[in-house]
Amino acid sequence: MTFVTSTASAGTVSSYYADIDVAGWQADSSVFECLLVQQIPGLGQAVFYHQAGDPLSFYLQTPNTPMQAGRALLTSQPPVWRQELEVRDLGYVDVAISQQPVTLDAQRSRLLMAELDRGMVPTLMRRAWFNDQESIHVGLSPVHFSDAYAEYHQCIAGLLPVNFAQIERSTVFWQPNQRELTDDMKAQLDDIITYTQADPRVSGFEVNGFTDGAGNPRENFELSRIRAFAVHQYLVENGINEDMLNTRFFGSAPQFRIVEQERSAADRDRNRRVTIRLLRD
Repeated sequence: MTFVTSTASAGTVSSYYADIDVAGWQADSSVFECLLVQQIPGLGQAVFYHQAGDPLSFYLQTPNTPMQAGRALLTSQPPVWRQELEVRDLGYVDVAISQQPVTLDAQRSRLLMAELDRGMVPTLMRRAWFNDQESIHVGLSPVHFSDAYAEYHQCIAGLLPVNFAQIERSTVFWQPNQRELTDDMKAQLDDIITYTQADPRVSGFEVNGFTDGAGNPRENFELSRIRAFAVHQYLVENGINEDMLNTRFFGSAPQFRIVEQERSAADRDRNRRVTIRLLRD
């Protein structure tokens, strides 16, 4: 059923499904993201999206949603060739008037995947925006889902631990008088290194060292240098081209503090840092 309009006692129903001969799921895999996509004729796309460092999500993509804003009923329907299976209500989901009218969190997304994997047709039901007497049904076909699902699982096993937005601006915080990297700091830098080595668009790093305002300004300036270059050296020793690094240090200069007027140990903790900004073409 590509697009079907029928009349029932409750009113007109307009249904958007993929015909069995064209239904299918396209897997798109990389270390940055994993997608499962189905084309829904007359509507747009159904997309499972899993970006590195983020949880799984699901969304409908359509240039013009026929659904009214509000709450849609989500059910799991048997396909036409398995009518002996029972319909299951999966709850209600929010519908917005946008090009992504339905977006689901990881738990609901996994539920949809499980229903598709057992051969069911997850279906959204909502009134039409243009007619309160008309219902819109949007169904996801399970045809060829299992093969794409297997590829998705292979993809997520190889995803990077983080995405670019999570590391584009990173901050390494230090304890008072600390000069050496801890294991936790190294783990944070390892994620940045792993991402950079996978993404050829990363063209440079800006590494900046700062201290809090306690102590002697001259000593703080030197301490910020030591910390900045501890980060610099770790990056280089673990595969980052030194030519990509622009490393500077500013000591305890008030204009560079996150909290300019330090009144507590917590304020000083926020200022005692090395920041890393990734540049990408």
